[in-house]
Formats: sequence, structure tokens, C-alpha cells
Amino acid sequence: MKNSELQKQAMMLIERLPKKKLKAAIDYMTYLYDKEAWEATYELASDPEIAKDLKEAEADVKACRLKSWADVKREV
Repeated sequence: MKNSELQKQAMMLIERLPKKKLKAAIDYMTYLYDKEAWEATYELASDPEIAKDLKEAEADVKACRLKSWADVKREV
């Protein structure tokens, strides 16, 4: 089934749900969306090289070693 067909089916069902069940459906969809985002974040944070880069970036922020966006654009 195509994504557009699934979206149409979901919208049709959503329109028919009573308020209480609609709230539960929204809560579940939010959970699924957030779970996917957290899984991607966890996967990135689990990469040793990315974790090292993040720690260095946090140290740079604390030490005020930052560049303005204008400076970064000029360097590119």
C-alpha cells in the first residue's frame, strides 16, 4: 500500500473517532514519532566518534570558543 493511501485511510479513521479515542490515537502516534527520533539520536550518540565530537562541541560552548554564522558562511 502506498504512503498516500495509508494517510487517506488514517485520516478517514481519525475523522470517525470519538474525542476520547482520538486523544489516545494522537498520544500513540506521538509516541511512535518520538520513539523513532530517540532511536536515531541514540544511534548517533552511540557512535564513539560522534560522542567525542559532541563533548568537544560542549567544551567549546562552555569556553565561548564559538564562531558567528556569518564567519562560518564566509569560510565556505
